[in-house]
Amino acid sequence: MRRKSLLNKMILFGSVISILPVVIIGLFSYIQSSKQVQERVNQAEMQYVRQLNANIEQVLKTVDHTLTNLAESRVMEDAMYSVMSAPNFQLYNNLKSEITHLQSFDTKVEDVIIVNKQRNWLIKNSGIKRLNEHPDEQAYLDKFELTQNTSWLLVEKNSYKDAISSRSCPYMISLVKKLPNITINKYALAIANIPACSIAELITDGEGQEEIIVLNEEQRIVLHKDSAMIGKPLSSHPIFEAKMSFDDTSGQLVTIHESRPYTVTYYKSAFNGWIYMSVVSIDQLTEESRQIGWLTLAISLFIMILSILFVLLGTNKLYTPLKRLVKAIEGRDVGSEASPRNEVQVIEDHIKHLFNSNSKLENEVRSQVQQVSSLFFHRMLSGSLRDAEIHEKMNYFGFQPNWQQMAVLAIQVDTLENTHYESKDLELLLFAVLNISEEVVPMENRLPVILMDRSVVVVAGYEEESWQQVEEQLYQLTESLKDLITRYLGLSTSIGISAPFQEMKYASRAYEESLEALTHRIRLGKGIIVPFSSLHSGKPSVGFEYPARIESDLIQAIKLAEQEEALVLLRSWMSEAINQIGLPDHYQLSLVRLLNRLLLLGQEAGIALGKNGTYWMSLYEEVLAMHVSDEIEEWFKDKLIMPMLQQFAERRHSQDQKLSERIIDLIQNHYDFEFTLEDCAARLHYNASYLSSVFKKETGHTFSEYLASYRLHIAKQWLTETDMTVKDIADRLKYNNSHNFIRAFRKQEDMTPGQYRSQYSGK
Repeated sequence: MRRKSLLNKMILFGSVISILPVVIIGLFSYIQSSKQVQERVNQAEMQYVRQLNANIEQVLKTVDHTLTNLAESRVMEDAMYSVMSAPNFQLYNNLKSEITHLQSFDTKVEDVIIVNKQRNWLIKNSGIKRLNEHPDEQAYLDKFELTQNTSWLLVEKNSYKDAISSRSCPYMISLVKKLPNITINKYALAIANIPACSIAELITDGEGQEEIIVLNEEQRIVLHKDSAMIGKPLSSHPIFEAKMSFDDTSGQLVTIHESRPYTVTYYKSAFNGWIYMSVVSIDQLTEESRQIGWLTLAISLFIMILSILFVLLGTNKLYTPLKRLVKAIEGRDVGSEASPRNEVQVIEDHIKHLFNSNSKLENEVRSQVQQVSSLFFHRMLSGSLRDAEIHEKMNYFGFQPNWQQMAVLAIQVDTLENTHYESKDLELLLFAVLNISEEVVPMENRLPVILMDRSVVVVAGYEEESWQQVEEQLYQLTESLKDLITRYLGLSTSIGISAPFQEMKYASRAYEESLEALTHRIRLGKGIIVPFSSLHSGKPSVGFEYPARIESDLIQAIKLAEQEEALVLLRSWMSEAINQIGLPDHYQLSLVRLLNRLLLLGQEAGIALGKNGTYWMSLYEEVLAMHVSDEIEEWFKDKLIMPMLQQFAERRHSQDQKLSERIIDLIQNHYDFEFTLEDCAARLHYNASYLSSVFKKETGHTFSEYLASYRLHIAKQWLTETDMTVKDIADRLKYNNSHNFIRAFRKQEDMTPGQYRSQYSGK
């Protein structure tokens, strides 16, 4: 069987093309329907929360309105200023009747309490009592501290000792109003208590299995179906671990509990600040979405199966002609064993087989022709072919240019110093230069570019008869070629241009002329274009005198280890010996002469510049192989001059140091004599000026300064260790008189010798 039959690929491709749109449309339909179901459920939850808010607030507003009417009634106004004693019994009955009337409405009010702090009485369902005698006095007085004149409070019944007992609902909702309304000073209260459980009964089931929670402004649960949850903070609820942030008047939030998402729909009441919440699991909300998903999946599977059947039938019918073609190419019957390749590969291989042999033969012939033609041009430029052979081979290789003027261009890399290339990269760089030359020089104006030794050689030709026109074109061409090599390879190259010639038999001579033109880099520098016809210009050569005086000064500067002077003289020698050379070959004689003199200096001074014999021969080969003035100067500097300067400097420093030590030793042994620098020079057999400069350089002091300093050092020792007089010390140290000694001592120590002896003699 075929590993990857085209039939299988066609079936697979057709199935993917037919199934992919069904999958995309199915997913889109499921996502959109689920989104719409979610939005509809969310809208229903919000509508339900608002409806629940309206139902509960209808009761609360009724209680608030009724209690307000009671507070503003004539009976309440009279009661505010009465002490409620026995003569006011009728007033009490009237007030009690109003309270009963408040409880007669469908307000779910369980108890109404009137408190008068100024008159010291309290009225509730159980009767009238003195406020100061009531057990809950403080609880009622605390309500005067409320900031609002009307407040809704969630109160635990156990906080009142005189509260109506109700085990089923331990919390009540209290509406507290401060009285009188018309005065700033509030000294009375009207309180309506409603059992929280009775209002919680108004909570009915909504769209799903939601949980309804009503919170006050402190996020304590005010209303809940489970009476045990009333009064607890929202953070104690299993789903909410901390306070929730309800920034807007209404909205929906998502919270996560035990990896299950919940939707919280809330509405904040403007009446009393309560928050009405609906909490429902998203998994329950998406139950309808899952049903839609299963239905969508079933329809999609049906369409996909139907599509696959159509693909199988259609591809089989389309594949039959191709199958017959493959069998015919393979030369097999329909029932024979199939090839391990697929059908397209079989057809492709047979088509390639038809052209493979021909292409291979053409490539081999082309390669052989290139190699043979390159060999031909090498022999032609080297001058090993006769004129008849040149014409015969040119015709054979199809080179029959109609050129009137021809020239040979020799391109060489100047140096690899100060580049990121190494010497091993030179061959690859020359091939790169060859490729650039082939691109720059038009094919109609050149023969194939070849590589000879270390040069890229171009035989260029033009149909113009005037050499001046050709010379201008060659100049522009070589400038462009040099700039491109510098830009792309970062190399400095020089180009030698031969004199013009009209017949191909003179190409070998023109090649030699282009190489000879390049030898003038030693004088002209690197990165140049040198036409052979511009050299000498018919002028006779001028005699050249070797700069022997500069060479002598250079040798002397090296011996004295004067580095700056030596390098300046080397630069001057290069200018005299090379830059003013008439013929290119003459500079090599100057280089060899200077090299011999430096090697001789090293040998005379016993400086090891490498092994004799082979090493010295390699130095000659290196210097003669260079053609750029800057490169030659750097070579002399690094190879010979700097190592010798270092050796001579070390020797001179060591010699000067020993000489300074001998001078100091003489001073310390003859300080009490008339001892001068001339005496020291006579003893050491040196010039006095030379000794002075050496001593100053090594010690930082002149001879006389050091001698005077040492004598004062001895004087201080004698002042503290002996009983010699100041006059004796001055005479002993060869001062003219004691006054000169005292003056010199005071200048150094800032005190007289006598003061110094008094201060330090006991130490």
